Amino acid sequence: MNKFLKVALAVALAAVMCVSAVADTAVPSIQQKTAPDVAESVATDAEGNEVAIDTGDIIVTSYEDKDTLAEEDKTSLEEAYEQILSSESLAELEASIPEDHTAAYLFDINVTGDAKAILDAGGSVTVTLEVELGGASDVRVLHNYSGSNWREEPSSVVGTNKLQVTFSTTSPFVITLSNDSTVVVDEPVEGTVIDNGVDVSGVASSSTMPYVIGGVACIVVAGVLLVAANKKKVK
Repeated sequence: MNKFLKVALAVALAAVMCVSAVADTAVPSIQQKTAPDVAESVATDAEGNEVAIDTGDIIVTSYEDKDTLAEEDKTSLEEAYEQILSSESLAELEASIPEDHTAAYLFDINVTGDAKAILDAGGSVTVTLEVELGGASDVRVLHNYSGSNWREEPSSVVGTNKLQVTFSTTSPFVITLSNDSTVVVDEPVEGTVIDNGVDVSGVASSSTMPYVIGGVACIVVAGVLLVAANKKKVK
């Protein structure tokens, strides 16, 4: 193998390594995130008694998988997303949400079995969700419980990337994170539609910027190597 082919191979390898390193930092946007897993669940009946329920009774569906929902639930999730996009800030949807919060996760929660029976009878359900919080100092949960009506649901961080949420009705839910979270960024993933400055990407490397920077870096490395190869060839 001559010197030029060796250099060309090194350039190709460097480019692959650069792109791979950048790709490893990429995280899906709000439209592409998988649904949080339900680690634990418990119900409280209308009389205030705690009732054990199966975590399998709690069905969490991500926005990405909205086509698997019943038509009414799918429409509700899509409308919730549009309301987020068209708002000036999340505080416009519910005044208790701080201005600096970003919508990081959007999903539908539905229930079946004993959990459904308890909700139908006026009780509530508390679930512990496993979800990336990025060390946020403040985490809230918004619930689009009816049409354009939103409310903040009781929630608390109960461990590393574990969030406990209590609700008495189902439909779309949004996890909002303060801007000190490593999951929140200022720029959305390419293709995400933003209206009135509301960031709905909600992920730490969801921006295409890492790819741009990484691509430029790879080009620069490749250019340096090729120039070096040409100089050696001239000599």
